[in-house]
This record gives sequence, C-alpha cells and structure tokens, in this order.
Amino acid sequence: MIPFVLVMVLVTWVILQLFLPFKSKELELKIPGKKRETDWRTRVVWITFVGTILLWATESLTGISSNIVALIPLGVLSVTGIFGKEEIKAIDWSVLWLVAGGFALGTAMEESGLANKLLTSIPFGSMKVISVLLFAGLVCYLLSNFISNSATAAMLIPIIIVVAKGMSDPAAANNASFLAVGGTPALKSFIAMSASLAMVFPISTPPNAIAHSTGTVRSRDMARIGLLLGIIGFALGYFWLTKLFPFT
Repeated sequence: MIPFVLVMVLVTWVILQLFLPFKSKELELKIPGKKRETDWRTRVVWITFVGTILLWATESLTGISSNIVALIPLGVLSVTGIFGKEEIKAIDWSVLWLVAGGFALGTAMEESGLANKLLTSIPFGSMKVISVLLFAGLVCYLLSNFISNSATAAMLIPIIIVVAKGMSDPAAANNASFLAVGGTPALKSFIAMSASLAMVFPISTPPNAIAHSTGTVRSRDMARIGLLLGIIGFALGYFWLTKLFPFT
C-alpha cells in the first residue's frame, strides 16, 4: 500500500493547489532558536522515543499491548522531570477531548452491540462480491468520518473477517468470484484503506483535529476537500487492490 499512499499524497497536493492556491509567490519560514549541546534530557527523550516505536512494531514478539507501550513515555518523562506541570498546561486539551470522544463513541457502539447489529442486518451472503467489497468499504468510510479511523477499523475488521470466512467457504455460491478479487486479504486491506480516507470532519482523525485547532483551517474547506479526496481515494483504492495489485 506504500505506492498507493504516495499517489494519494500527490493527488492531495494537486487538489489543495486547486482549491486553496497560495496567495504569495514566496514563503519565508523563520524558526528562531539557538543550538545547544546534547544533554541527558535529550538522550532520554531519544531513547524513549526509539524504544516506544520498537515496542509498538514488535508487539507480536514481546506480547506487550500497544496501550501499555503508550504509557511508557509518559512514565519515563514524568519520573525524570522532563515532562512537568508547565508542559501539561501547554497541551491542547480540547483536541485530546475531541479525539477521545471519537474513540469513546466507537467503543460504545461496539460494546452496546449496535455496530454488530447494523452489520449483521446487512445481507452480505446474498450480495455479489463486488457489492460486498464496495458496500463494506463505504460503511467503513462513513463511520470513520464520525468516530476516528482507528476505532472504526478495530470495530469493523473482526466482523468483516467473519463475513470473509463465509464467502471463502468452497460451498459458497460466490466463492470463486471472491477469490478472484483477492479474497480475505483484499477485503481487509480495502476496509483499512477506507478507514484511512476519512478526512471530512475534525473528529475523523487526530491530524484533522490538530489542524482545525490552529484556527487556520475552516470546517467547510475540510469538508469539501476531504469528501473529494475520499471519493478519489475510494475509487483508486478499489482499482489498486482488485486490478493493479490483486492478492492473487
């Protein structure tokens, strides 16, 4: 999916140039600061940073949950005094609450059974494979715009795997056509990709919330450009996984 990401970055840049062209021919960027020698605090931050990423990337080997790993930087930096009360005050808590609200909504939908009820009420078994792929991706994309990308993917992929297992059964009427488009790997990848295309609202993903919190990004601009990118990414992703680089 890395080539797909690079293509979407290029497409995004072109669309931003069309909708929000630069008003100035030159952009001068000045970042004031003074160079200082590396001290023990810098070394602690770098070691903690690299260690956290490695633990996240090796969760299957270490068995340490990513949620637990996320607490390690907070613990290390707090104990060493690098992260104190002044740094806590500088945090943009409104952004954190906005993102946390999306995760909370996703968890509530999953724990209450509402998400499972919505998905099981859809007759996937009687639908054509192409329809299942597109419809599941569309549901994921729409939900992801409201309850965060990660929460949506974590909620939908386990359910989609169950659907894929049923379609992978040799006795299933649509087994051959399902395998022809890539089978379970293609369906899971398409769901993950659809979740990542949600860029319509500030609540859709943390980068959206951070950009919106600066006050320089208007909600209507985010909505129209995000919707257009979602449509382009959805169509390109389908072509990418089923025609250009199928899992067959």
